[in-house]
Amino acid sequence: MRKKAGIVCLLLVIALLAPIVGSRVFTDREYSGNVTNAQETVVVEDMRGVWIASVSNIDFPSKPGLSAEKQMKELDAIIDNARYMGLNAIFFQVRPTGDALYKSSIFPWSVYLTGTQGKANDKDFDPLAYIIEQGHKNGIQIHAWLNPLRLSMGTASKPDKSIEVLSAGHPARKIPEAVVAGGNGKLYLDPGNPEAIKLITDGVAEIVRNYAVDGIHFDDYFYPSKSECNGKDFSDGKSFEKYKGSFTSKDDWRRNNINTLVKSTYDTVKAIKPQVQFGISPFAIWSNKDRNAEGSDTQGGISTYYDHYADTKKWVREAWIDYIAPQIYWNIGFKVADYSVLLDWWKNVCSGSSVKLYVGHAAYKINDSSQANEWLDPLQIPKQIAMNRESKAVGGSIFYGYSNLKGNVLGIREKLRGIYVAGRDAGSSVPEDRQLVIATPSSGYSTASSKISIMGSCDPDQPLYLNGQQLTPSKDGYFVTYQELKAGDNSFVFRHKDKETVLKITRKAASTSSYKMNKPEFRPGYFSPVSSFTMKTGQKMEFSCVAPTGAKVWVEIGKYKVELSRSELLEANGGAITPAKFKGTFTMPAVTGSQKILALGKPVFVMDYNGQKITGKQSNNVSVQADKYYRYAQINTSQAEAVARTGPSTSYARITPLINGAVDYIVGEQNGYYLLRSGVWTDKSYVRTVENKTLAANKITSVSIKDNGGYTDLTFKMPVNAVFGVDVSASAVTLSIYDTNGKSAGTAIPAAAIFKAVSLQNVNGTAKYTFSLKSQDNYFGYYARYKDGALVFSLKNAPKISGTGSKPLTGLKVLLDAGHGGSESGAIGPLGKNGLYEKQINLAITLNTRKYLQALGAAVIMTRTGDKTVSLNDRADLIRKEKPDIAVSIHNNSMDVTADYTKHTGLLVLYSKDSSKAAAGFVKDSLIADLGRKDSGYRWQSLSVCTVTESPAILIEGGFMSNPEEYEWLAAYDNQVQIANSIGKAIESWARKNSR
Repeated sequence: MRKKAGIVCLLLVIALLAPIVGSRVFTDREYSGNVTNAQETVVVEDMRGVWIASVSNIDFPSKPGLSAEKQMKELDAIIDNARYMGLNAIFFQVRPTGDALYKSSIFPWSVYLTGTQGKANDKDFDPLAYIIEQGHKNGIQIHAWLNPLRLSMGTASKPDKSIEVLSAGHPARKIPEAVVAGGNGKLYLDPGNPEAIKLITDGVAEIVRNYAVDGIHFDDYFYPSKSECNGKDFSDGKSFEKYKGSFTSKDDWRRNNINTLVKSTYDTVKAIKPQVQFGISPFAIWSNKDRNAEGSDTQGGISTYYDHYADTKKWVREAWIDYIAPQIYWNIGFKVADYSVLLDWWKNVCSGSSVKLYVGHAAYKINDSSQANEWLDPLQIPKQIAMNRESKAVGGSIFYGYSNLKGNVLGIREKLRGIYVAGRDAGSSVPEDRQLVIATPSSGYSTASSKISIMGSCDPDQPLYLNGQQLTPSKDGYFVTYQELKAGDNSFVFRHKDKETVLKITRKAASTSSYKMNKPEFRPGYFSPVSSFTMKTGQKMEFSCVAPTGAKVWVEIGKYKVELSRSELLEANGGAITPAKFKGTFTMPAVTGSQKILALGKPVFVMDYNGQKITGKQSNNVSVQADKYYRYAQINTSQAEAVARTGPSTSYARITPLINGAVDYIVGEQNGYYLLRSGVWTDKSYVRTVENKTLAANKITSVSIKDNGGYTDLTFKMPVNAVFGVDVSASAVTLSIYDTNGKSAGTAIPAAAIFKAVSLQNVNGTAKYTFSLKSQDNYFGYYARYKDGALVFSLKNAPKISGTGSKPLTGLKVLLDAGHGGSESGAIGPLGKNGLYEKQINLAITLNTRKYLQALGAAVIMTRTGDKTVSLNDRADLIRKEKPDIAVSIHNNSMDVTADYTKHTGLLVLYSKDSSKAAAGFVKDSLIADLGRKDSGYRWQSLSVCTVTESPAILIEGGFMSNPEEYEWLAAYDNQVQIANSIGKAIESWARKNSR
């Protein structure tokens, strides 16, 4: 089986056999091998099989050392899954490495059963006998799958060098001259030695005589290729010299050896039980056409004829096998080895022959993002089955990758059931046998909303009714209905395929307690501030509350009084008194003596309303930091930067971040945040405080400008690592270095810089440097650091690309971020957990965008290439580290269940920094024009992955998962490729427009 066990392809070669001794495991019985499953099937194909691999415990048993009972349970599950999918054959690997998963008088018990080769299985349990018995009860053929040559599973780094690694009494120990150590670390039987052939055929005879198998099966491993063996040739020089006979070419001699093995096996099987089938599933490329005119139009790295010395075409021509099942483990359209090309080639090979043609399918590649992107298409294998049927030459399919079938990866288990059991069209967009699925909301959902969207899916070919009214799903069976909810319990009765499903939703009583002021009072919960704070002398603090209109309101803080004045009237809401908002500002007083912090006490709000005095005592404390108490904050964080805000909580807006090393006086403290003299707030966790020390007066002594390739560096020499802020307009970028006296930049401006002039203004203790842009919106970000007594501020240059030839984007660096992943599934669609999650659609689009850009020469960095969890901070940090020309995060949207899903459609682009605004607008316009999607605009939103300053960073919301029609469009792989190509084109156009 050309498959993966950790890496892309696990090399299987074959096992060994010895003279037949001992008695039968059980009495033979008449069994011709059913070609249909015992359950009712609509479409009957000659072969619908699955490989069950035992090597490395891939499929069975799940681990060595299981009890007989647990092994039975696992085998029962395999039978049940095969039966559920309508499969009628199991290819059970009974000889993985010269050892047996059955009772043999020739070969030792398998290491994969017990952990020790040769150790008897628990309770002498015979897995092959059991699966035959249970399979036949369920109308499922059992084929004994052997690896005739492979004896061990050593590796290049930990090779098996001799027969000493084999168990005592292993038959290969008796013929050491027939054992070869391969360059890949594995031991093999040498098919050039007649003793090896005899051992293999004796082993086959033992199985056929003793077990009611329906077939003997070899897979694709014969001679190991040089590419599998680190360029080393198979060490069979001695046997060649001894047994070459009239052969002068070792290659021809090797092919003859494999031919002898195949014909001898066929003759052995037929001599004992003619009805037992013998077939092989070789690597699908016999030879590439450029090497042999009779070969396929492929460019495979290896071929069976020249690398495995397996003349698979000859076996068909000579009818030495009953069937051949080439492993066409590539997708339709794969350039190197197109599924359709190889299918057609094998059709021609088998034409006119008695040998049946089956196809081996790579189910193990489904949703594997390390493979070609087309394996992310849930319909890839159904399309292959449809192509097989259209050929009218293929008698069936065998699937490798049982774990993916069992796990229903990308819905493959349900799709095979739909195709083989329900008779669905394999080539349709809905090959599965759909039942009603209500994706959202779940039954028992409770809400205060008066309306709700019910979204789900059904069989598009069968009617769907809700409370007796027929609904009209989309082409692929997706539906949404926006329903009124009455107070209390609501039942929605769906009927589909003669089954009734009841969805229960409870509408809770909406809160009707709108505030009414019917007596003089302070409105509860409307005092501000509510948390304790400390502010330096001279700092100002605003107090506010809601009180009756016409009241006189003030705040008492110890001996201090703060007058509040009415700022706005509020709604009376039917109350007897109209409330109003009152505000006032308190300037923190001086602290006398040696005290550093003076506690003023708890504020008390007081009102006089028509002579009635009413108070509102608060629990927070107010303190003053003495003017002569100097302490400063030094940014010291393990994060890439410290978040700076306009106020003391995460509800306040982010502003220019603080970078490590920045220092500034602390002038206030509230809610776990420090207020710095520069006016920014930052979380205490980012800060190391320095007590009783003053900062030097900060004066810039020199300014230099230098091109560093991707950025233009401006170096400001100054003694203090002062806090700075960055502001952007369409025509200029302004760098404000707080509490600093500036110096003009007198040096020449590099040609690559985005600005044409630099001007300085010293305003109220702040050095303001304004960079006039060469063209409108030609700003791409910055990064900064403190280094050697200077602030180095680097403005990103415009992208530089070749712009010509077949690789016009050479020089462009793009970071692509597939939203969500791993444990974060993102939004769901109408199929719920049975369909594609947002994370899967995002990844498919992103990988295809990478493909488009790389084809044009761009360097592409990915935050994830598979289904793994990546934190938002890690995504943002990767952008900071890589400093791409542009970063694009790819997502899809969704709405809350209380919204009308049908009203929310279209494509939206978001940004979080001014450096990204122009790119967001450009990309949005390009996508709308290319895809013809509804334009939902582009706008600012605070997004962690887009708050970076180093590069333009945007987030694309491609469509709404919660809208059935949009989901239908988004879920189709061809459309995902179209979206990806449009994103690629938009980035390409953006780079060309802005290239320097």
